[in-house]
Amino acid sequence: MVRIALFVVMMSASSRAQLANYVFATHKYVTRGDLATSRFWTPYTIALVVLDGAAKTADSFATRENIDAGGEEYNPVARPFVHVPQVQIAAMAALFAAEIATSYMLHQRRHDHLARAALMLGATMNGLGAASSFKNRGPSW
Repeated sequence: MVRIALFVVMMSASSRAQLANYVFATHKYVTRGDLATSRFWTPYTIALVVLDGAAKTADSFATRENIDAGGEEYNPVARPFVHVPQVQIAAMAALFAAEIATSYMLHQRRHDHLARAALMLGATMNGLGAASSFKNRGPSW
């Protein structure tokens, strides 16, 4: 009788342990490396964010110099935001924050290549904008 009671206690303890560990159960194809937290701020991502920020700064500077020299903004989407320097700075900062947030959200959903592509696209577009503004610069600078 004692053996049966001990057996029942041991079985109930092990079944409770299985229930408690069910929270941590994973799919059989998920490896331990997949469960490790993936860092967003890797050296590659930091370099892309710095490149994107530098491209946005160059684009803003060249656009501001052109507008001050009597030029115009050729991008119809950005045209309403570049007449006043404070609005231009706020719009570029909001766009920069939105690109980083988009990249982070994609990273959280395990789309790391798309997250990097979002930052690369932002840097490329602003780099091309800066090149265009520099190419079509006004005579005074």
